[in-house]
Amino acid sequence: MSLAELLDECKVVPVYVYGDLEVEITGIQHDSRVVSAGDLFVCRVGRRTDGHLYLSEADKRGAVAVVASNEIDIEDTLGCKALVIVEDTNLVLPALAASFYRYPSKNMAVIWITGTNGKTTTSYLIKGMYEAVGLRTGMLSSVAYYIHGDNKLESPNTTPDAVLVQNLMAKMLHNGTEAVVMEASSHGLALGRCNEVDFDIAVFTNLTRDHLDFHGTEEYRDAKAKLFARMVDPERHRKVVNIDDPHAPFFLAQGNPEVPVVTFAMENKNANVHPLKFELSIFKTQVLVNTPHGILEISSGLLGRHNIYNILAAVAVGIAVGAPLEDIVRGIEKVDAVPGRCELIDEEQAFGVIVDYAHTPDALSRLLDSVRELAPKRIITVIGCPGESDRGKRPMMAKISSDKSEVTILTSDNPKSEDPLDILDDMLAGVGWTMQDYLKYGENDYYPLLPNGHRFFLHDIRRVAVCCAVAMGEEGDMVEISGKGHETYHIEGDKKEFFDDREKCREALQYVDELHQAGIDTSEFP
Repeated sequence: MSLAELLDECKVVPVYVYGDLEVEITGIQHDSRVVSAGDLFVCRVGRRTDGHLYLSEADKRGAVAVVASNEIDIEDTLGCKALVIVEDTNLVLPALAASFYRYPSKNMAVIWITGTNGKTTTSYLIKGMYEAVGLRTGMLSSVAYYIHGDNKLESPNTTPDAVLVQNLMAKMLHNGTEAVVMEASSHGLALGRCNEVDFDIAVFTNLTRDHLDFHGTEEYRDAKAKLFARMVDPERHRKVVNIDDPHAPFFLAQGNPEVPVVTFAMENKNANVHPLKFELSIFKTQVLVNTPHGILEISSGLLGRHNIYNILAAVAVGIAVGAPLEDIVRGIEKVDAVPGRCELIDEEQAFGVIVDYAHTPDALSRLLDSVRELAPKRIITVIGCPGESDRGKRPMMAKISSDKSEVTILTSDNPKSEDPLDILDDMLAGVGWTMQDYLKYGENDYYPLLPNGHRFFLHDIRRVAVCCAVAMGEEGDMVEISGKGHETYHIEGDKKEFFDDREKCREALQYVDELHQAGIDTSEFP
């Protein structure tokens, strides 16, 4: 494709152009580090850096054309053959990418899921259901990218960037994918990463405090709502909305009111999809679901009340597209576990261990409520807060954990450039302590009970915190490791090292078992 054809196809109107517009474009990139010969380099402006600063690197790597929003002297500074000046490179990037990859989303059914919690699990459930119907289904989630079936790529972000989303969808289409399920993060929507994706179904799970370092409160809601504002075609589009959430009316009001809606809820029995009854246990979840087309009996390996919402969302999508009821049930029951989402770690121990991604106050609260419904003797929770993000939630996270867990262990979770002890000090405020208080208790080797009788510790080394929590576990307890979920790294300073909570739990379970066999009691480990 020539640069002229690309600009014409995507209807980008340049401020002006220099050089040879007939130059052939063989790829499109906005990251100079991955540019290769024949690429078009787009100078995207990010929060922390500016693509205009890396023009020389892109040029050295073989970029044949550049799209920029700043004036550049092409003859003096670049060896490329063409330069296109536009008003906003960020705005034109999705259009350029979609045009280059020939608008792949127009040839697949696209289901988008937005909300604070539940997006990943709901994505897996919908993918399973579509596959049960017989459609080759891809997925773009915060855990992984699937071309279709089990053909998996690792996922660096909830929403891939504007170029990658089109690239992945083109690969899916080339490999025969008929439908794709996507998580739509507030970041991705606000940054326009999905502006040129042609979608069919929008799903809203819930809206709670999250990413306030990136958005304000209303801006966060509005970023999520961008998805629903594009629901305009009553023949093709469908809205699927959780009407237990107080923000539901706002999302329902977006777009064309003539677009059909399927609602779901646990509490609101006026919802199109809602449970008639359910049973929760440490091993499975059973739910009887009422739908406009009949009653479904579902048995799932996904644990906890919050997963009933995710199951209901998937059922609602199935109803919205007219899927056979038996395929809806079969597809949902096929999903036994979702990586890092209330994932059970089983080494045949006498107590439960789960790893979950809960990293917001609402997600943690819901998770612990769900765990409590499983009737454990005690809940032992490990929780941390990341650096360089919303400080306001730090004391809230500690307070929620200490209120809803018999034992809480605070620890580190990707502190980045912040001092881990400063983050823990912020969290300690949630129980009315300071770091000085905690260190003073440590000097006397005595940590007082909280007013509610619960115990509270901290270990700034996450591996140690996980091991201590597992060591404290006794028959009937539930050890819950929150925050990282599926993530396999730990960032401290400028170092990013491998770290997997699930792996650390398994190692700790084996180590503790050896201690128990040696007659060592670990129940008071911290």
